[in-house]
Amino acid sequence: MANYCSKWINSKNLFFRFFPWSLIFVFLTNIDSGLFAGSLITEPLGSIQSKALNGDAHYQGALALFHKFGERGLAIDLQEAQRWAKLAAEKEGAIGLCTLAALSLESGKTNRGQFLYDEAYLHSNLLALAKSKDPLALYCLGMIEMDNPPRNTSKAIRHLEASAEKGFATAQATLGMIYFTGIGVKKNASEAIKWCSRAAREKLPLGMFYLGMAYSIGDGVERNDDYSIRWIRTAADRELVMAQLTLGMKFATGDGLNKNLEYAVSWLHRAAAGGSTEAKLQVRKYENHLERLRNPPASYVPDEQNRAISTLAETSLPTKDLNSSLSMALNKQPNDISEEDKIAFDSVDAAMALLTIDKDTEKAKNLLENVALDGNPIACRQLAIINYKENNFKDAKKWFENGAKKNDPESLRYMGILYFLGQGVDQDYPVASSWLTKAAQVGDLEATRYLRIVEQFY
Repeated sequence: MANYCSKWINSKNLFFRFFPWSLIFVFLTNIDSGLFAGSLITEPLGSIQSKALNGDAHYQGALALFHKFGERGLAIDLQEAQRWAKLAAEKEGAIGLCTLAALSLESGKTNRGQFLYDEAYLHSNLLALAKSKDPLALYCLGMIEMDNPPRNTSKAIRHLEASAEKGFATAQATLGMIYFTGIGVKKNASEAIKWCSRAAREKLPLGMFYLGMAYSIGDGVERNDDYSIRWIRTAADRELVMAQLTLGMKFATGDGLNKNLEYAVSWLHRAAAGGSTEAKLQVRKYENHLERLRNPPASYVPDEQNRAISTLAETSLPTKDLNSSLSMALNKQPNDISEEDKIAFDSVDAAMALLTIDKDTEKAKNLLENVALDGNPIACRQLAIINYKENNFKDAKKWFENGAKKNDPESLRYMGILYFLGQGVDQDYPVASSWLTKAAQVGDLEATRYLRIVEQFY
């Protein structure tokens, strides 16, 4: 699959030397199946979580898949994906088996991955489900036909399109990548943009990332660095590792934004923590470079570019309207944010770099506080977490509460935890339950787990 993906590479762009195209194969092998109707695409996430907690293997497998890709507004969480996949696989749930197979392949356990992959295909009712037009089953079948010999590309595309038309965002993003690269089909940038736009609109990190890459090289849309960075940054915030790696390398090389090694190292650290081998290699390189810039030899005289490395990244707002084809796909400007919001994003990045690289908690807190006071939920949450880890529960509560007002799932969950444990507040189980319920309603699975514990106390 990596050979196909290389067709999309612009060799003149330094960034592409570092892009892990081989990871695409991993994503394309993350397939699933299930014994439920297409309602999983529209069924409330809370209902899916509840059925999974009650032991339904199909819903457990679906949650594994959703966490793997960041479906239904969930952040990508490979540990949660692994946990739910194992629970489903223990009951011979096909979705769980397929997700475990993909995770095994990702970690280099090829034989185990292929065994689980075959088990899921051979010992489940995948074909029957696909015949009933179940979108997850259609997706599974399409990917099996695409990846397993003998390859049947035309049938694979039909099944993937059927899944995508039913609203499965992962199938939409996969189709977008296929049409971008020309895997088994004639390359079609318009179709690629259409499907990636639909996936991005469903808040799927992979769709956002592909759309950002299209803007980065001008494939199907007019090249626009500002739109590219916005989409890639959003995917990176949702824990898509290759988006984090890409953003780190863009900061490192100055591709589409101002060069900033502090930000580069911070994002590369996040990608490395997510399992990216390439990020681990690159973070060492740029950490060493950064150290030399901060502690140069006596004879070293920094140039003007190096003097500006520690400044905040500044990217100008686009002067041209969005490409009409994409406007029609989204019916709105993508990821529209104000100049104030852009500054807030930059400030949060700067604060996280201070924490990651300099270990300067006080400076990070001061920077975050300036942004949090303006109501940025990410800044509120990060500031609250810092205070929470310092056992400063009073300030932690204040900032979690501010984040909760913006409906931030983690902030809502932590408010419940504070009241459950009596940290900085009087212990109150009903109030804890109320906060956790709100968190669960916006898709926080951890909150659902805490709810079950809290309910035992009152």
